[in-house]
Amino acid sequence: HFRRAFDRYLESAQKIYAALPVDWRMMLEHKICEPAFYATVIQDWGSSFLAAQALGPRAQCLVDLGHHAPNVNIELIVARLIAAGKLAGFHFNDSKYGDDDLDAGSVSPYRLFLVFNELVAAAHEGVAFDPAYMLDQSHNVTDPIESLMTSAMQVQRSYAQALLVDRDALDAAQQDNDAMTATHLLKAAFQTDVTPLLQRVRLEAGGAIDPVGAYRASGYRQRVAAQRPADL
Repeated sequence: HFRRAFDRYLESAQKIYAALPVDWRMMLEHKICEPAFYATVIQDWGSSFLAAQALGPRAQCLVDLGHHAPNVNIELIVARLIAAGKLAGFHFNDSKYGDDDLDAGSVSPYRLFLVFNELVAAAHEGVAFDPAYMLDQSHNVTDPIESLMTSAMQVQRSYAQALLVDRDALDAAQQDNDAMTATHLLKAAFQTDVTPLLQRVRLEAGGAIDPVGAYRASGYRQRVAAQRPADL
């Protein structure tokens, strides 16, 4: 009973919402499947939005990049939630077939860039929003620490590229219905190599130009593995 299931979810969530500390937010995370396959209760951003709207202003919608049906326009969802004041934040990862929890930008870096383009555009236009940025990934092939470093760097890269978009020119092209110029402006920013900029930022902050290389050279994994062996 789809309506009754949603009502019961809201009844439970309302009790949790009422008990929240005054400075906390409730982040509702939609997912197309799992644990159920054909129908979950909060299966898409629409259900998440309806629930957040019913709960109150401190309930918002969290966007996990792997929780959507294939070919869903995630940046459009981000734009809608920003406009409604309901964007809680992100679980950054990437996917090929489903909720794969791959490293951020490992499959669809342009999609990640387009998500950040919406965030930068909203900030440029003075829209009030405060998203939380998180990584939600599963590393069963790679070193988890190295993957988290790589994902963090990819998120920074996508943000830096989005900052390069000529906002005035893009706005003009959009207002003129000039899709080709708008596309070229976005692609020009996305195809810009921002590696030197990111390396300089890390260096000036006291970090390593090559975080993964520095991590490997440090021997940290070997030391920790000796202290906490897999088999005790």
